[in-house]
Amino acid sequence: MDRSPERPPNWEHVKALMARRPPAVGEAAPDFELPTPDGKGRIRRSAFQAARPLVLNFGSFT
Repeated sequence: MDRSPERPPNWEHVKALMARRPPAVGEAAPDFELPTPDGKGRIRRSAFQAARPLVLNFGSFT
């Protein structure tokens, strides 16, 4: 039985994003856009970060 998850409709775009080189330590993160928690808007990294440091944390704390 195949348990692999179903791929999103934009899989080719997702693969291209995952294949990019990550930024080096100290290098600026590329600009990106995410939905707001309420789902009513979107926010860009460049609009939020300004000249402050940015930390992206991926994981679970549960």
